[in-house]
Amino acid sequence: MTEHNHDHEHEHEHEFDEEEIIVLEDEDGKEHNFILGEVIRVEETEYAILLPIDEDVEEGVIFRIDGEEDDQMVLSEIEDDAEWEKVVSAYNELEEDEDSEGV
Repeated sequence: MTEHNHDHEHEHEHEFDEEEIIVLEDEDGKEHNFILGEVIRVEETEYAILLPIDEDVEEGVIFRIDGEEDDQMVLSEIEDDAEWEKVVSAYNELEEDEDSEGV
């Protein structure tokens, strides 16, 4: 999955407008639909957490936000293992904090 642009205002649970859906293509050329779940900041960089709305995709994906073009986010894959580990760790911490607040 490569660089993608998408608007980033989302606050919906189950119904999605066409413009809210982020379509990513996998290595086999198959398209998968996602929505923007959250944007997290790690150090000085923001990352988009994309959540699947297709039933055949079980996990969300994370992309680095590399600015905006025409009011749309420019998303890039995270290729550096150290950067990936930092982002996943920050996301897991965020999820743990949210879970503990809800108890």
